[in-house]
Parts: sequence; C-alpha cells; structure tokens
Amino acid sequence: MKIIFVGCSFTWGLELGERREEQRFSRLVCDELGAEEINISRCGWSNDMILHNFLKQPKADVAVIQWSSISRWQVWNDNSNEWELLLANEKIKRDKDSYMKGNMFYRYIYNFRMGIESFWKNVYIAEQYCKENNIKLIGINKSNDILKTYTSQYEHLCNYKAKFIKGNIIPVPKENTPEWYEYWMKDVHPSPKGHRKI
Repeated sequence: MKIIFVGCSFTWGLELGERREEQRFSRLVCDELGAEEINISRCGWSNDMILHNFLKQPKADVAVIQWSSISRWQVWNDNSNEWELLLANEKIKRDKDSYMKGNMFYRYIYNFRMGIESFWKNVYIAEQYCKENNIKLIGINKSNDILKTYTSQYEHLCNYKAKFIKGNIIPVPKENTPEWYEYWMKDVHPSPKGHRKI
C-alpha cells in the first residue's frame, strides 16, 4: 500500500532536527501499517500549492492532505519562472520586492472570505480527484483559522469532516508551560510527541 502525504511544515516535520524523516507522523503511520511513505510536503506551502503538487503525483492508495492556513497565498512569478509565497511579515527574510508584493496583497486585496472560499474549492477538487481515481482521502487541518465564521457556497459540495491538529488532535495547553513544550516546539510545530499524537 502507498500513502501520499502532502502539506506544509507540519507534515514536512519542521523543527524535528536531524531525525525529521524518522519522527514525523507520515513515517510513523507508514511504519505502523507497513505502507510505503511518499511525503511531498514543503514548508510554507499554501493550500493552492498543496493541491497543485498533490495532483501532479503518481497515484497512491491513500492520500493524507494536511491543509495549511487559509491566509497563505502564492502567485506565479514570471521573472523567476516559479511560484512565490506572498508574505507581509518583516520577520521572515525576503527580498524587498517580495515583501512589498505581499504587503500590498494583504493590505488591499486579501480577506478571510477569499481564503475560506479558496480552501473549500481546494477541498472539493481533492475529493473529486480522489473519488475518480479510487484513492482514500484523509484530510486534516493545521488549525481551524476562522473557517466557522463564514459558510462558503462550496462547503455543502464537500464530504470533508474537519480534524484540526491544533486542539482536535494535539492538545493546546497554555503557551510557554512545560505542558506546551511536551507537544509543541518553539516556533509552534508539533514536537516528536505531537507527531506521535497525530
């Protein structure tokens, strides 16, 4: 059996260190089931990129899609001939042009309704693709963001039953307490114990 895992840094295993590939939940699941692991996750991927890259992969028996934050957005950059993550966060090292594009996008164009609509369109496409190709689909969310604040017109087309890593699967104790660091790393990625919980 082949299981494909696709998501952002949570599924990639950011902050797990040198033993990342052994400790991330995709390996743990596959070891438990005696399945072949295909993990194509990348740090920073938006839901559009998660879906885009999932659809390009060879068929698997099971797909585990870990949806990212709805506010992540990527656009095509004709100059570099690749997808570019838009960020409006000065803490993340980016060139000035990328920062300005992200800042303009989030200030004047993006809103949560747009993110929610895009999320449900991606879920619908993934479900239809998996149904057509006889792939069992398991979807999990990084967090609930604000999915409950607005009902998308696409949501009723989906069979998706949300499972949220933060809160639903892994407990979210008060930050910076011993209980917090049991499940979470410094930059809010699952710890080895958090990955085992997933």
